[in-house]
Amino acid sequence: MSDASAKSPVERRLLFGAVTNWLAFAAVLLVGFFITPYLVRRLGDGPYGVWAFVESVLAYFTLFDLGIAACVVRFVARFHTTGDRDELNRLVSTALALFVGLGAAVLVFGSVLLPVVLPSLESAGVPHREVLAFALLMLANLAVTLPLSVFPSILDGLERFALKSAVRIVVLVVRTVGTVALMEHQPSLLALGVLFAACNLVEHGAFAVLAVRSLPGLQFSRRLVDRATLTRVKGYSLHAFLAMVAGRTCVQSGVLIVGALLGAAPVTYFALASRLVEFAKALLRTATNTLTPAISSMEAAGDMDAIRRMFLRGTRWVLYLILPVHLGLVVFGRPFLTIWLGESAYAEQCYIPLVVLSSTLSLVIAQSMAARILYGTGRLRAFARAALVEALVNVGLSILLGLRYGLIGVAIGVAVPNLAMCLWVIGHTARGLGVSLRMYVGDGWLRPLVAAIVPISVWLCVAWPIAGWARLFAAIVAGLVPYAVVVLALEGRPKWTRKPKRDKVLASGAA
Repeated sequence: MSDASAKSPVERRLLFGAVTNWLAFAAVLLVGFFITPYLVRRLGDGPYGVWAFVESVLAYFTLFDLGIAACVVRFVARFHTTGDRDELNRLVSTALALFVGLGAAVLVFGSVLLPVVLPSLESAGVPHREVLAFALLMLANLAVTLPLSVFPSILDGLERFALKSAVRIVVLVVRTVGTVALMEHQPSLLALGVLFAACNLVEHGAFAVLAVRSLPGLQFSRRLVDRATLTRVKGYSLHAFLAMVAGRTCVQSGVLIVGALLGAAPVTYFALASRLVEFAKALLRTATNTLTPAISSMEAAGDMDAIRRMFLRGTRWVLYLILPVHLGLVVFGRPFLTIWLGESAYAEQCYIPLVVLSSTLSLVIAQSMAARILYGTGRLRAFARAALVEALVNVGLSILLGLRYGLIGVAIGVAVPNLAMCLWVIGHTARGLGVSLRMYVGDGWLRPLVAAIVPISVWLCVAWPIAGWARLFAAIVAGLVPYAVVVLALEGRPKWTRKPKRDKVLASGAA
């Protein structure tokens, strides 16, 4: 069997996992896109405002994960590959024990904090008792989810992405139908909270069953928690946590700085532009995140050549996907904003920040491929420190430039350190793998950049006015169709055109 054919099942598995994970994420986004205005209408501005406020507060409590979930993914993949079941059971038992303690901390800390911040919502038209009950219910839901998150992390480590995605889509359907039924019968914020909490428990219960069935011999026991495993978890999760905090700061700081320096209205313009860019990033990151356990397995098997191939090939394919999105935001950003928001005034205010914030988009996605290598191989110390530096420079530069140049200055303050961080991560990863700059650019970037000339050329020649979704869609497709043809020409070659392997030719000649 040839080397290429031997690796094709692995590549198919990775592709299948990435696609199913992306589909589940896209389904959540699609449902959220349509259900949000429906909830606003049925609940009313006040109750929905309570929902959004409580959700925003509790979002910061997710940092109590401390990077432990990422640690479970990496080491489950590693120990499953090496067959070290004892170490695997020690790891998951230790992670579960830590998550139980962190869940209790979330419950205690949140119970103290929420009654302090909730009085600001008294004008929302919802009884204070109902607001408090809803907030505590959502807090309890989050506290219970922390220990249960060890099970989806185990499934990720085993690369059971299809099973996990299937569960999420089924629960999403049930939750959506239940939401509509509740809202049509008797709109209630508390009832909606009960529905979401129940669906969350069912979803994680299904993950637990699948994890146990997928990993026979899986054990959770307090006696398996030891100092050595705690040290291993701490060594990895601490750096993953710091990187997570830095990433959250980089994403959220721009809106906060705009609000503090420029007032409420500019926050809307900046947030809309930032949301579009983050949406584009999330679509591709959801796919690349599935590579972490595969990389950990390859490292455990000592197959660094496979990791190098994945780094270069993965970079090339994510660039094929993101470059037309990046170029499309620049070319069609203004008409898209006008059609989406219904007013050209919003587009005028949002477009320049959108162009600035999206200037690093392709590089960010290429960097996410490099970051998966670092997470999969456990090389996070320098990465976490660099991420913290980026966050500090981001905040400082955004404030400095925001004071002088306003909204555009804040956008530049976000983009510049992000550019430097992406270049550093890519270079750091390439050096660790022994990949030269020439090899990285040649194998990773050259073909996508050549292919990207096609859609940008077509789009720049599009002269008809774009006044609605149909015309916008037609203009985008006009560039994407020839782009897809060029990509297939660069990457795809029918099997009947391929030359036979030299060893097969010699064998047939000898026969």
